[in-house]
Amino acid sequence: MDFYKAEEKLIKKINQTEIENISTSESYGRVLAEDLIAIENVPRFNRSPLDGYCFNYEDSLNASIENPVELEIIEEVPCGSIASKNIGRNQTIKILTGAKMPEGASAVVKFEDVEVNNNKIKIFEKFSKNKNIILAGEDVKCGTILARKGDVVDTGIIGIAISQGIKNLNVFKKIKIGFISTGSELLEIDDNYEDGKIYNSNRYMFKAMLENKNIEFKYYGIAHDDIASLKDLYGNASIECDIVLSTGGVSVGDYDLVNKALVELGFEVFIDRIDMKPGMACCFASKENKLVFALSGNPMSSVTTFYTLCMPAIRKMIGYNEYQNKYFKVKLKNSFYKKIRGLRFLRANVQIENGEALADLNLDQGNIVIKSLINCNAMVKIENSDEAVCGMTFDCMYI
Repeated sequence: MDFYKAEEKLIKKINQTEIENISTSESYGRVLAEDLIAIENVPRFNRSPLDGYCFNYEDSLNASIENPVELEIIEEVPCGSIASKNIGRNQTIKILTGAKMPEGASAVVKFEDVEVNNNKIKIFEKFSKNKNIILAGEDVKCGTILARKGDVVDTGIIGIAISQGIKNLNVFKKIKIGFISTGSELLEIDDNYEDGKIYNSNRYMFKAMLENKNIEFKYYGIAHDDIASLKDLYGNASIECDIVLSTGGVSVGDYDLVNKALVELGFEVFIDRIDMKPGMACCFASKENKLVFALSGNPMSSVTTFYTLCMPAIRKMIGYNEYQNKYFKVKLKNSFYKKIRGLRFLRANVQIENGEALADLNLDQGNIVIKSLINCNAMVKIENSDEAVCGMTFDCMYI
């Protein structure tokens, strides 16, 4: 199947997860299920940004170094307290940083800019209205949309929600992803090594790639290359999970039986192999509201399909506003000396140098070369090109 057709078919199969209400203090990394709207001005009242004296600005209109204005100190207001008196003409209140402005005050002068004598101060300059005052709503006005549905909750969203007195947020529920490794040749890391076997690295790579505040990861074990074993693990995982993700058993060999097992379990296979390299061997299936993403057993093939197709679908399910991969232009720092027919993704390390995105291609792009993921932060997308040499520009996505 064409890559772009597969991408479209998969996204259409995805429904967003349900909504739950959780404590704002526990919401970091979760996805908002509704717009966050300000219910109060921030700050809620006019306040002083500095330590000084507040007064009616009109009292200073004729003030100068030669002709200072004298004001009577009638009270002191520390931060967290409220003045008990209103300010009249030719009066002032000593005010500290963050304190609420008293009634009648329309300017603040710094401590160091006045002359104090007993219970009076002298002002030596003219002030405009609201000078040195933080006005109510200057940070946030009531009714402002602070964050959109589908935004990921970050420290800023938590901070502004708490400043509004919002104790709880509606977010999309976590989804559960089950992982199955297939292949009778696999060993777990705690098993004693046997000749002809390989350790199950895919299990741990995918657990790391799925590390997300919105995902619960559960490992279901190794399915051997027989229908009964495959049906047992896929059947159990699909009951408990929203998505079952697996590696292996999707090529065309005698022991590649995942597709057959899924059909016998009642799944509809809606994608079977995709025109892309690496990652051609795969199968995507659905049954009611459950999904299976069965990827190649070759590590770099499965990683490529995961980042290019599976992650956008997962992001959509957990409510992300922007769930599709974002591509940008990069210039190659080195060359890939093979003709590219169809679509190919190349692993790379992308850095910004002098304002330009440069892609350093990994020299070994083999399907089983796990070490090529070390320091890899991007995939370069190349279609139908006779060459991909240093200096050429292509589309790229971060992973």
